[in-house]
Amino acid sequence: MAGTGRHAVHRTMVLVDVERFSAPGRTLHHQLDTRAGLYAVVAEALAAAGVSWEDCHHEDRGDGLFLLIPPEYPKAPLVEVLPEALVRAVRGHNNTSHDSARVRLRLAVHAGEVALDRQGATSTALTEAFRLLDTAPLKDALASSPGVLAMIVSRLVFDDVVRHCATLDPATFRPVQAVAKEFQDLAWIALPDHPYPADPTVLTPRPPDTPAPETASAGHVVSGPATGPVTHARYDGPGPRGVHIAGDVHGSGPGITIGAATGDHLTIGTPPPSAQQPHNPR
Repeated sequence: MAGTGRHAVHRTMVLVDVERFSAPGRTLHHQLDTRAGLYAVVAEALAAAGVSWEDCHHEDRGDGLFLLIPPEYPKAPLVEVLPEALVRAVRGHNNTSHDSARVRLRLAVHAGEVALDRQGATSTALTEAFRLLDTAPLKDALASSPGVLAMIVSRLVFDDVVRHCATLDPATFRPVQAVAKEFQDLAWIALPDHPYPADPTVLTPRPPDTPAPETASAGHVVSGPATGPVTHARYDGPGPRGVHIAGDVHGSGPGITIGAATGDHLTIGTPPPSAQQPHNPR
């Protein structure tokens, strides 16, 4: 088996999770129907993207599953075709299922080196993919959407694939700071069946060596585009803490207002007298 043992091989990772799988109204019978439906809709969507289920390594996660796609399959159909096919399959499942067996899904797509042993798959990249799937901005995006699917792609997948797709508009994705446990990185969220309005300003490239944000005593990472979700996440890891702002800056002098375009305001005023520089009469 390729990738078995201590040698990792490159894989595209597709992870799917059912929203509120353990909701009180979902009995064991409903959970079994939900799981059967999940496998059916994922297999249908994979086939639409030109990927054979049998060629993929897949593992069950109770309320979800993940697949490792062999490197000979191109990544573009996994973000161009698979999400919309997943939406169609989910709607078909929901139309013929009990209310408590209906599903809404979170989808994460990442790529990197993965090792396989007798127990399954492991790697740093795979752990990152699970962190993306579990990050609060993705959960919030699905919770606030009338659709059935919210997708998050890693920085790597967005830069190498989404930006160059012929049938996707990258401006309908929204950048977020994905933070979960020790993981923190830029990622991109899309709502395939209820897309965000196209906003080309979110695509402005950021230099790879962008300095750390200004230190903030609250220790929160704040992220979100001018027309998309603004996410607040606690970051208790090593390194400098700061505030990342996506939005406009207005005002000068004693105070400025940040993010006015979104209605989410952060006003920074004049520092206390003890922190000001001594007045120089000259």
